[in-house]
Amino acid sequence: MLHRKPVGGLVVCDPVGPDYLDDPDREVAVEAGVRLVNVLLRFGVNLEQISADKVCHSCTDVKDAYRITLGTLTVDDTHAMASQLESFALEFEQMRELLCSIPAHQAGPAEGSV
Repeated sequence: MLHRKPVGGLVVCDPVGPDYLDDPDREVAVEAGVRLVNVLLRFGVNLEQISADKVCHSCTDVKDAYRITLGTLTVDDTHAMASQLESFALEFEQMRELLCSIPAHQAGPAEGSV
């Protein structure tokens, strides 16, 4: 910050614009949070209270300037989200097992073959 005694007159400087207050670290954290929410929404899980919170570096040694906080969940909401994700995980496991059990010659033509 530039300080000058009033006797020295005003400091000549270029004015700043709105981008002066931009926070690239927060933008990166928000982008990560948005990505997580969008993926979870595809599984029927909505984190309505997710936020990007500035990290206090004097009280922690976290390397990032921001931390994604998932919010406060009730026990019922937590069970519902876990159940939803577990059902998709089970379905994916079953599909994988089914695909792995099909012999390669029965699985169909390989990608790019004619």
